[in-house]
Order: sequence, then C-alpha cells, then structure tokens
Amino acid sequence: MRDVYDVAIVGMGAVGTATGFLLTEFTNVQSVLFLEKESSAGQIASDRRTNSQTRHPFGGELNYTPDVMKAIKRYSDMIPSYANSKYGRGYDILRHTKSGMVLAVGKSEKDYLRKKFHDTVKPVFPNAELMEDKEEIAKLEPYIVRGRKPDEEIGIIKLQADIVDFGELARSFEENALQHQDKKIHVKFNTKVKRIQEVSEGYDLRIRNGGSFSARYLVVSAGSYTLSFAKQLGLGGDFVAFPVAGKFYTSPSVINGKVYTFQEEGVPFAATHADREWDGAVTRYGPTATPTLMFEKNRPDIREFIDNLDPVLLHTVVSKKAIRNIMIKNIAYSLPGGGRHLFWKYEARKIVPSIPYSDLKPAPEFGGVRTVGINKRTRELKLGEFTLPEVPKDGVNICANMAPSPGASGSLGIAYKNVAKITKALGLEFDDEKFTKVFGRLPVV
Repeated sequence: MRDVYDVAIVGMGAVGTATGFLLTEFTNVQSVLFLEKESSAGQIASDRRTNSQTRHPFGGELNYTPDVMKAIKRYSDMIPSYANSKYGRGYDILRHTKSGMVLAVGKSEKDYLRKKFHDTVKPVFPNAELMEDKEEIAKLEPYIVRGRKPDEEIGIIKLQADIVDFGELARSFEENALQHQDKKIHVKFNTKVKRIQEVSEGYDLRIRNGGSFSARYLVVSAGSYTLSFAKQLGLGGDFVAFPVAGKFYTSPSVINGKVYTFQEEGVPFAATHADREWDGAVTRYGPTATPTLMFEKNRPDIREFIDNLDPVLLHTVVSKKAIRNIMIKNIAYSLPGGGRHLFWKYEARKIVPSIPYSDLKPAPEFGGVRTVGINKRTRELKLGEFTLPEVPKDGVNICANMAPSPGASGSLGIAYKNVAKITKALGLEFDDEKFTKVFGRLPVV
C-alpha cells in the first residue's frame, strides 16, 4: 500500500522550507515530505552568493508601488521576528548594515528621487530621510562622494538596511521542522522530481531513480522550474517563464552598507547597486540582468528551454522600451573584453567615482538566475512572487510558488498564505495564538 503524506514540498529554498516550518510548528499536520535535488537546503536562489542578501523592501527599490512596498514590508518584517525568536537563535541569519541608501546623480534623477521619497518611500518608511548635502552624505558613505566632480549634484534617501543569509534561513526552517519527532517529517536530498501526476488520493511524484511518493497536498517552490511543474498539472498555461541571469563585479571593500540607484516603476529587474559583502571582504556591484538559455547558473537545460519557447518572450523584450533598453545595456556589460570597461564607466563609477578600473573584477562566484513570469495574454511581467493557481479552486490541492526577487524576503509571508490554503483544504487546525506571539497579527488571506 502506497505511503501517502499529508503534504509534499518540492524545493527547499527559503519559501519551501518556510512552508514546512509553519506547517509543522503551527498546525496539526501529521506528515510532511521535503524533496530537494541538491545535497542540502538553500543552495540555489537562496544561497547568499546568488543574491544581494537584501531584506526587501528596505526602501531603495523605487520600481515598487506603495501598495507593493507595504505588502512586501509586512511579510519581510517576519524575518527579524523569526531571527530574534527561539527558532532563530543560534543561526547567523540577519545582520544590520552601517548604512542604507538610494542614490540619485544629476538634476533629473534628484527630481525623481524627491518625488518618489514623498509619494512612495516616506509613507512606508517614516524614518527615511531625504539628504542632499554632500558633506553629510560622506559621513555615511565617504566613497560615493570622494572623487566626484564638484558641480555634479547628488542626493540620497537614507534608510536602514539589513542583510540576510537566506540559505542559512532555509536551513534553520528545515531543522526546526525536523524537531517534531511526534510527526512524520521526512527530508530527501539529492532527489530530483521528474514528473508530477494527479491521482485519486492527491498527487504522485516520480523521481529520477524511478521511485515515487504521494501526497494529499502539493507545494512546488522549485525556483525557475516551478512553472514547468505547474504546467504538468494543467496550471499556468497563460504564462511563460523569462529566465534572467544576474552577474556581479567586486572591488576592495569601500561601501559600509547598501547603495542602490533608482529604478523605473514596474520594471522587475534591480538597477545596479553596491553592497557590502556578508563578511566585509569586498564590495559587490550589480546585478546585471541579461536573458539566458539557462534556468540555473552554469546548468544548461536545452529541453526546458525548448519547452518554454514562446513568441511572447521576444515580443516582450522588443515591444517594451524600458525592458528592451535594460536588456541591451546589460548584454553590452556581459561582452568579453569591453563589457567590464562599460560597466566600470557607466555603473560602478556612478556609485564610487574614484574606483580604479583595475580594482573592478568579474565575480563568477556570485550571481544566479531568476525567472520572471510573463502573462501571454496581457504581456504583463509579474513583479515579484505569484502563486498558481491564481484563484484557488476546490479540489486543486496545490500551491506553485514562483518567487524571484524579492521572493526570499517574503518567504514567511508566502508560506503563511500557502498554509492558509493547506489548512482549509485538508481540514487542519492553525494555532493562531502561538503564531501571533512570534510574528504578530497578519492580514487575513
């Protein structure tokens, strides 16, 4: 007789492990199965080498609308609540930086910065400050002022920024889930799911070595592969995956915290920013954002690429001016030889004017791939995370989470929404009082 779990979770990044943690700790679920193709949790998109380690939104992402910023902030605030609780103590999850800011260079950018400060940032971050005095700015980040032309105008929005090791966060979620020895909690590493099928008791998951598992409810948080799995179950037919590679450069350590540059509203790619690395050894610049054939860094997947081909991909890049310009610019930054010089001239020196060209080094050890969802009917690029099915349906016991940046920042919030659906579908109880003591009261989902 087949062993059926209450819930199976495919993918053990921050979102998948957070879902398992909330299920095991705050509901009466009896059995949970984690499946991960890597050798431990948090090794792909959640690994701190593949992302900027930013707890979004810290206020520097000017492409967010106020409503998006508020929603992300409420869920990202769950991370310090967790890190400072009994569950997070003993893990090196969260660190505060000495400074955080978004930088504007030149009059037009400063005008834009002032508007966004009053319309978008200040309502969500009441402690944010608008600063235009170079001497005061230099006290926070000397190198963004040093070497700048005297007549070049700059301004910043001063903010508090945190850095997060999302891989460590994922591993802590996993270890806390495994504390429940009264429940059947199993973790299977080096286990790649090849096929998912709907069966009478739920879902059947076929793995690479020929084995299989079954579950009454399925959570797929498999990064760039989530949409592919969802389509196996008849979900997500209106979407196509747009994989974008993010690459970084480094220099000797010159930045104390995080310096973001401004972004256009509605564009789902981060503008270049400079970040103090976790250990303070270097300053990291990036990410570039270029289309890629790969769904994971350094892992070409021709079959997945061919299956995902759709005219909407080319149409989106060509028809949307802002997206097209960003793609062209970042492709130029990736060119052998001249790309590094262009990035130094137009991006790195915008933040650190005095940086010598010889100090800026390609950093292949950093960076990764994020997949943006594109609605094929509307040509809309989904900003941040979304879950399939978009409208929950009775009998469709699946949450398929696509969670590119800033997905990891909202991992606990995404997990909370997953668990709300799971408890309703399986008739489980959620310990709201216990949860509220740790995270406070969240919006009804």
